[in-house]
Amino acid sequence: MAEKLLTPLRLKHFVALITTLLTSVLLYADTTRPLDGTQISFSVIITGQSSGSLEAMVVDGGAWTTPRQLVHTAVLIKHPRGTLLWDSGLGTQIEEQMEAFSWWQAQLFKVENVNPAVFQLRAAGISPEHISAIIPSHMHWDHVSALEDFAGIPVWVQAAEHEEATQGNPPAFITSQFDSKQINWAFFTLEDVHYKGFDRSRDIYGDESVVLVDLSGHTRGQLGLFLNTPEGQSYFFIGDTAWTKLGVENNRGRPVFVDWLVGVDSHYENNAAQLNKIHQLKQRQPDLIIVPAHDELVNRSLPVFPEFL
Repeated sequence: MAEKLLTPLRLKHFVALITTLLTSVLLYADTTRPLDGTQISFSVIITGQSSGSLEAMVVDGGAWTTPRQLVHTAVLIKHPRGTLLWDSGLGTQIEEQMEAFSWWQAQLFKVENVNPAVFQLRAAGISPEHISAIIPSHMHWDHVSALEDFAGIPVWVQAAEHEEATQGNPPAFITSQFDSKQINWAFFTLEDVHYKGFDRSRDIYGDESVVLVDLSGHTRGQLGLFLNTPEGQSYFFIGDTAWTKLGVENNRGRPVFVDWLVGVDSHYENNAAQLNKIHQLKQRQPDLIIVPAHDELVNRSLPVFPEFL
């Protein structure tokens, strides 16, 4: 009987269940403790940037005369009940990882000025081991490149996102980035709770300071992240629903020819519907700061590591 209970498959499922439970306990610890008015702060860690492209290549209706250098970021979020890393940015093994690209893909997605988050954190005297969890907006290569740099830290991901990534191919997914046994997957689900126009959400700390919402479309399980400060300022990190603020303002996604060329979105129409929700939300809440993951202008206007909000 014991041998049947401890087959590798059953053991794997058991470990996954225990990991998820422990992660939930860690993130929800001390939920009754009063907050001190400074409960949340964040900093954008710029881990690299693209070699450059024209704006017309990154947003429908963009100018053919305007150069853009999109950035690759992680966001460090501090809360009295835990420290989170939203996305991981480019990691220490990015050069080896990008060998999975074809020649033309490597030229299209060429990066420069790479400075992995783990190096920046250590240089600032912050131990990566103090991070409670990593929450990727989605599992495209430029958002999960550094997972192995944070071995053992729980990585929150939805099952649909993980399944798509592990079955995917370049240029969207590079499986070598997440096939290590050192990555501590913590599968979770969003709840059927409406939040700011989105049907499914999860209030991580129960105080509405850090709230995840469903933004599936760009990938099957892409997430959005709301950060709400005690002073009443709200930030909405939207992953790759749009690459630029201009796309949100004009309700225009990536050019169709770009999606046709590299298959950017898992479901182009669903992503367009999510972008429309964000556009409408911005109309209703003009003070909301929308943060596309790669917009270099928006991200550099926020606190850039080691500065914090």
